[in-house]
Amino acid sequence: MREAAPPLHAIHLPALLWLSTALVIGVSIALSRALRFLRRERQESFRDWFRVSLLMAVGFIAVQTPAMLQLLRAHQQFRSQGLFLYGLIFFLILIHALHVIGGIVAMVWVGIKAERGVYDHEHYLPVRHTAMYWHFLDFVWLTMFITFLATG
Repeated sequence: MREAAPPLHAIHLPALLWLSTALVIGVSIALSRALRFLRRERQESFRDWFRVSLLMAVGFIAVQTPAMLQLLRAHQQFRSQGLFLYGLIFFLILIHALHVIGGIVAMVWVGIKAERGVYDHEHYLPVRHTAMYWHFLDFVWLTMFITFLATG
């Protein structure tokens, strides 16, 4: 017997997902600014923007966690009705969360070296790679978020 499709927009997305989306985009913007200041040898501005990006990344996790728990509770309702499609969605969210945590670990590592003054206009590739990684995370999250909005 074929599984019944869930009705479109049956799960209402938590408003916190909008905030987490703004935060993850903010991380990329702050990292881009930090990199720009580093390449111009403006060390203090570089470190300030890098700290801002790290705080927003941690904020993303802090905001995303309760929103995902709220979605998980909604998923439980559909699972009890025999609709298991949402399990795949949560698997994708878990994979994304692990990548975000990996990005935060990289930011902490780069941030510690930044505080020691390791980076300058000639040696900035770890900062650049961290920024590129967060741009990738932005793309993945925005794709997932738009999909959630479209299919909710």
